[in-house]
Amino acid sequence: MATSAQRRQEIQAGVWDGLLRSLYGPSEAVLARQRARWCAALTDFERYFGPGREVHLYTAPGRAELGGNHTDHQHGYGLAAAVNLDLIGVAARNDDSYIRVKSWGFNKLDVIDLSESDPQASESTHSASLIRGMAEGFASMGKPVGGYDAYTVSDVLRGSGLSSSAAFEMAMGAIMNEEFHCGLTPAQVARLGQYAENIYFGKPSGLLDQLASALGGVIFADFADPEAPKIQKIHTQGLLPEGMVLCVTDTRGSHSELTAAFAAIRREMESVAACFGCKVLGQVPESAFWARLPAVRAACGDRACLRAVHFFEENARTLAQYHALQAGDFGAFLKLVGESGHASFTLCQNVYCGPHPARQELSVALALSQHLLEGTGGAWRMQGGGFAGTSQAFVPQAWLEHYRCGIEKVFGPGSCHLLTFREQGAGRVL
Repeated sequence: MATSAQRRQEIQAGVWDGLLRSLYGPSEAVLARQRARWCAALTDFERYFGPGREVHLYTAPGRAELGGNHTDHQHGYGLAAAVNLDLIGVAARNDDSYIRVKSWGFNKLDVIDLSESDPQASESTHSASLIRGMAEGFASMGKPVGGYDAYTVSDVLRGSGLSSSAAFEMAMGAIMNEEFHCGLTPAQVARLGQYAENIYFGKPSGLLDQLASALGGVIFADFADPEAPKIQKIHTQGLLPEGMVLCVTDTRGSHSELTAAFAAIRREMESVAACFGCKVLGQVPESAFWARLPAVRAACGDRACLRAVHFFEENARTLAQYHALQAGDFGAFLKLVGESGHASFTLCQNVYCGPHPARQELSVALALSQHLLEGTGGAWRMQGGGFAGTSQAFVPQAWLEHYRCGIEKVFGPGSCHLLTFREQGAGRVL
């Protein structure tokens, strides 16, 4: 174990370049940026928590949703990939029962008194609630979590649909798991992240985001039994065909304040399920839904019915996407990506927020993507939970500059991000 100063010297000297390349790719420009980023994180840890301390370094990736938009919380299928945008953390155990976390870009230092395990009203929807919820989750499994100090820096676009919250949760979970020798599997840590987000943060998320960040690679999950989801990891090497680039556009509209809109999707889907004596749509036969549509409309309203149709279609589509990737049929996969994007508009209705019709950044991004890419062999869809945030596009290399220039003319320089899939999940790297 090394001090923060020793690790910084090693990184500056290139000792850990192989590790950084495995996380971020071979580009020398990217490597230089990551060296500087990791060294800055070590320096800032010292600024807040003091020099000379022995530290560990952690990373947790963001994720791109490839299929399964709002299906996981209904016990359906999910398909997501860990990406090269990540959160990094510098951590050291302390001698008291407090967790202190300072995150770059946020003024507040989160201080968690571990003697208080219950959710705190003042922390709801803030990062402190996620830390407390994760710690309580470990404790509920009989794992001893003590105090630590940590400094984090995140490249995962906040409020964008790339799961900055899941990356934060998985980083905190990795620190707790490693520093206190808890021995939980990545999937178990992911479950605790969902627990923290649902119960402590107050957002009724599914589990797919946490699984993708925790495990890395491309994750296909069957949530029919949410207590024991069936998870398959698809290795990323060669998954994207040569000449195809994954882009996400930051439309500069955050969905971080749209928890109520997300919750309405789940609530309306489950109101339809209740008409059949079920808790979630994954338990409802699609044929039964169509047979009783008039009664369900009367009981739940039309938007809830359309969102149920979205679930049935998107769930089948996600399974088909998985089979297409397994078969190496990327053309079929892209066709399904386009269908998913269309369904978000017409059925799930989560591309823009109804009460604010003048603000439709995602709608503009998708319309612009269609204008720039139609007929090129590319595909585009909404990214993540919706209502604001990022759009996603698979862009042929020959059209990349045309697409990026067109996007950034509308949404500003640096709004189009080129992503790569990442094999490594959340964990300690040094």
